[in-house]
Amino acid sequence: MSERINFAYIHSNPEWDAHVLRSGQVLRLAGENIPDPKLAEKLDELAASTRSRRDQLIRSRELPEARRTPQGDSQLRASYGISLPFNPTTGLDLRLENLRLFHTGLAFQVVAHEPTVDKMPFLGAPDSEQMNLGSRIKPGEPHRIRLIVDTITGPILSNSDHPGDFPDDPNTPWLYGGRSWRGIAENLYGIATGGEYFLSPPPGGPVWITVAYPEFNIKPTTIELSLPDHA
Repeated sequence: MSERINFAYIHSNPEWDAHVLRSGQVLRLAGENIPDPKLAEKLDELAASTRSRRDQLIRSRELPEARRTPQGDSQLRASYGISLPFNPTTGLDLRLENLRLFHTGLAFQVVAHEPTVDKMPFLGAPDSEQMNLGSRIKPGEPHRIRLIVDTITGPILSNSDHPGDFPDDPNTPWLYGGRSWRGIAENLYGIATGGEYFLSPPPGGPVWITVAYPEFNIKPTTIELSLPDHA
């Protein structure tokens, strides 16, 4: 897990300013408050320009197949039987799982296990009390997890990005949110909630994956992910 930034600094240079701005973007996407007013103003300006571009998009713009999770294993290069914990402080078991590297990108899942040791799980809780690890706010559900992928040398991607805002350049990274689910865990002790995502094209180096869920008191927590070279 990585500590993103300490906003208290004295000296400034272009590289450090860019690092602070990038970290501020991640924290704001995660729902955190930005204590530095100058940085907050810069982030507001950046968000306004992004919204302006997004407003010009055709809402029905269709995502290319190369940006979606492939069906079947014909494009599969490697799969990883690992489960990486995000270590939130709430006692929730939140993990990055089921990593599959395809020729067109990296598929992964974010999965949470909410234990109910003393009773059978109950799925009929109000929508405001149900976790949503998908990329869309569903009808009747007021919130979703904040998932941010920092490609470090490229764009900062989020599951709140508009689906029609994908870049025209196929070599520019993009994050696609696929199916999501919620149900009783296999061991019957708890509720399993998950969401599937696809990062395309395959990452050429390490990426930082950050999750936050203010509605469930999950503060921003980050995994630095670096895959073996499969060239």
